[in-house]
Amino acid sequence: MAFLPLLKKSILILTAGFLVKTALASYRKTQPGLKILNYDAKSIFLGIKDVYLGPRKLKARDLLILAAMAFTILSLYRYDEEISNWFRRRGETALVVLKNFGWYYGSPENHYMINAGFYLYGFFFRNEEVRKAGTLLITSSLAAGLLQTILKIITGRARPLREEGKFSFKPGSRENSYYSFPSGHSILSFTTAYALATQVRQPAL
Repeated sequence: MAFLPLLKKSILILTAGFLVKTALASYRKTQPGLKILNYDAKSIFLGIKDVYLGPRKLKARDLLILAAMAFTILSLYRYDEEISNWFRRRGETALVVLKNFGWYYGSPENHYMINAGFYLYGFFFRNEEVRKAGTLLITSSLAAGLLQTILKIITGRARPLREEGKFSFKPGSRENSYYSFPSGHSILSFTTAYALATQVRQPAL
């Protein structure tokens, strides 16, 4: 759809203009704003650090859960191609709007833009809850994004489009077609869902 790139650029320009206008209107509050930015930057750094040092704090119960998850994933890997084909067939009948939404807004650059927009809204409009949610979103996305990028390069698993089978690996490859594991879209989706869920106060939700 040729209009999608144009629509995407238009939204970016309008969003940037709105944020600049809001920033200028809030200029008189710059000093408190700088303190908040400094505090949030430290929170993001410490949060990412905690993610990577967290495994040191795992207890026996956590290790059992991790082992069970690994066993389940390895067991399902036997049916990887069958599962992939099933979902791809269903994708042919899915609504184009939903497919485009999932693809464009699940991509890293758009995902980070949305997270930044979340944070900036809370920052400029002095909404602490939204700002904290934005901080958590940025932290989880950066931590997960870095990890999945490293794992993609290390594993070098071929994408289905190469049609080389589920055991095709090329560790250290620089070709994007060998970056199928782990799924960046899935990781960013789960981290975003979890980060937002922690901000919901109603247990039923």
